Amino acid sequence: MTFNSFGFLAFFIAICLLYYILPKKGRTLLMAVASLAFYGLYSIKLTILLCFYILFVYAFGLVFSKKPRKLYLFISVVVGVMPLIICKYSGFFFEILNKVLSKAGLMEVNAGFGAVSLALVVPLGISYFTFKSIGYLVDVYKKKVEAEKNILVLGTYISFFPEMLAGPIDRTDNLLVQLKQEGVKKWENFEAGILLLLFGYFEKMCIADRLGIFVDGVYSDLYAYKGIIVIIAIAFYSLQIYLDFAGCTHMAQGVAKALGFDLPVNFKQPYMATSVQKFWQTWHMSLMDWLREYIYIPLGGNKKGTFRKYVNMLVVFFVSGIWHGAGFSFIIWGLLNGLLQIGGMILKKPKDFLYEKCGVSLESEGLKWLKRAGTFILMSCTWVFFRAQSTTEALLVFKRAGLSLDLWRLFDGTLYLPGLSQRNFFVLILFLIFITVYDYLKERGFKPLEWVLGSHYVFKCVVFLCLIFTVIIFGIYGTAYDASNFIYMQF
Repeated sequence: MTFNSFGFLAFFIAICLLYYILPKKGRTLLMAVASLAFYGLYSIKLTILLCFYILFVYAFGLVFSKKPRKLYLFISVVVGVMPLIICKYSGFFFEILNKVLSKAGLMEVNAGFGAVSLALVVPLGISYFTFKSIGYLVDVYKKKVEAEKNILVLGTYISFFPEMLAGPIDRTDNLLVQLKQEGVKKWENFEAGILLLLFGYFEKMCIADRLGIFVDGVYSDLYAYKGIIVIIAIAFYSLQIYLDFAGCTHMAQGVAKALGFDLPVNFKQPYMATSVQKFWQTWHMSLMDWLREYIYIPLGGNKKGTFRKYVNMLVVFFVSGIWHGAGFSFIIWGLLNGLLQIGGMILKKPKDFLYEKCGVSLESEGLKWLKRAGTFILMSCTWVFFRAQSTTEALLVFKRAGLSLDLWRLFDGTLYLPGLSQRNFFVLILFLIFITVYDYLKERGFKPLEWVLGSHYVFKCVVFLCLIFTVIIFGIYGTAYDASNFIYMQF
């Protein structure tokens, strides 16, 4: 059940009604029941496993409050990540093991471990609630927070349903504190939440899913396209994953806000970044914050010399890659981003010196747009490994893109073969222009959504209605109006 499904809307309306009817003391129980019920609609069996996981985290939290020993922390972290490793990575591990044994002549190809099918169902949001739980246990161990004694509060923190689909990965100093305070029931919160939800629908259903049709059309038949069409597909996927993920984040923030809770910001106009380093300071910020706090800093951060800093960065991006998916293409994607950041740091001073010698101001708007374009191109190239089913397919994408430019394909009708009609393509371009202007305004300090909320109620009603009808009229729906899954649900 995704945010952009009729089932979720019914579920959300019911929870909202109960939330605003119940007294403050009843909200903790409501949020706990709602979160488990939401998970139960996905799978009853996995909900039972989630409950045992919550009990495990709760118990170790209490242990750390009395005996904060490193051995206990080690055991809790190992056991805590084991479900994630088994469900998500065991197949990948056996595949590698089979290939190694086959090449060593110790096993026949397509036999043994490689043929073992574990047939495991990956629990919904396992990557997200695992990282939240590990973060909680480490924080309790380090005495940053006290162990939560109310199991309903802790259980809701781990399984909070707005964050289950695609994050963000919350921290103990944010959501856990708010849950203990049982939220804030205000009309302003509900109003802001619904606006965020509608804007998320617009990003996901009107733009991201429309981009996805073109991207899927090209990737599903790579030998039918080359040159400019493949290049457009590469660029479109960069925009698709951004607007799909940002849309899901806005929906999660909107649902939580309507219920009185503030979730962390996950994006700050990443494609307005002027370097790869700045891109990763504004993309999936909750994940990068978690990786920095619990991996980069414990490894020594930037306090043990430049070389060690670069190694630590590569470790962080390796973990980021493998977190996103079990496959070599994800590992390559992660390491490429780490190497690009390191390269950017090494070249920063020479580039700045060159700009100064050429009389180009670093604050020049023209230079900033050139840097944004360069960053977008670099990130688009790395996203190819993220989107492709394998490294072989990723290399094929680059090969097909570089065969010939074929600019005339933009005007001979080929542009509409991957799945978008001329009219849909025109609508897509208009929406992309709108979202570019929106992000640029936010980058310059203007806050469009906050401005709408602070405007006259008649104007607010007009904006709300425009968003609703835009989503209804221009939204892309799946077969028989089944909602398309969010890209980041698989991670």
